[in-house]
Amino acid sequence: MPTRFYFLLWLLIPAVFYTQPLLANNPRTISLEFEYGNGFSKQFKSIGISQGDTVLDAMNTMQKHPHKILFKSRGNGEFVFIYEIDLIKNQGNGKNWMFYVNGQRAKIGAGAYKLKANDHVVWKYELFQ
Repeated sequence: MPTRFYFLLWLLIPAVFYTQPLLANNPRTISLEFEYGNGFSKQFKSIGISQGDTVLDAMNTMQKHPHKILFKSRGNGEFVFIYEIDLIKNQGNGKNWMFYVNGQRAKIGAGAYKLKANDHVVWKYELFQ
């Protein structure tokens, strides 16, 4: 009986020491938030991204979530334009969907903006100023 215990202990000790590096290699994540301009917002706290992923890639990844937020876009790649989120369309001269990364409004499109781990992306439905 003691031999079996020591054998199991011998098997478990390496697993304990190697757990930390495995956890450290988990996929990189960002948070994705949608502010509707009326005091209401929705947030995804952890969307997995890969090296080189864009805001558009994160939006497409979010589509796999059971509580996804649908969106519509035109164009492809770096030139994609998102014109509707959660059934709310851009108004042109009125309110429109604009995105911010870490508090800064983006100066390039969702298909061109490359994300880094722990970025916080916020889509705001607001007047362009």
